[in-house]
Amino acid sequence: MDSALESAVDQSRLLRFLGYRLTRTEIHIHKLFAHRVAEHDLKPSEFSILILLDANPGIYLRQLGETLDISPSNLVPVVERLVKRGLIERHSDPRDRRLQQLHLTAQGQTLLLPAEEQVGKLEEELEQILTAAERRHLFSALDKLMAVQESRES
Repeated sequence: MDSALESAVDQSRLLRFLGYRLTRTEIHIHKLFAHRVAEHDLKPSEFSILILLDANPGIYLRQLGETLDISPSNLVPVVERLVKRGLIERHSDPRDRRLQQLHLTAQGQTLLLPAEEQVGKLEEELEQILTAAERRHLFSALDKLMAVQESRES
């Protein structure tokens, strides 16, 4: 079928739902984010892991997974790729040698700096779309929505 003859898809019923709008927005922004970090040969989850390791040297795999809401079976292969690339390394915990602490390497730090700068530029571009008041309201609303989920998990 000729795309010029196709009419626009009516989403009006779906657009009434907050969850649909949030999901569509997240997908759009995630694509922009993925493109920026891909320029540094990173996936979004890998970028997040490097940021967390930089801010939390010695973090455990379990803590990392809980923070990012990634199951161990999905997280382990990602960590393995980053170890093989020389971006992170494991060290035995001096208090309990069965536990592995994760650390960002110098090579990981070197890669992370320009990637984080790129993500910062994307954030600035997104923030310019909204007024300062709109940003405050959006962040406040998102915090409230997250609190609903957190209270249900407790």
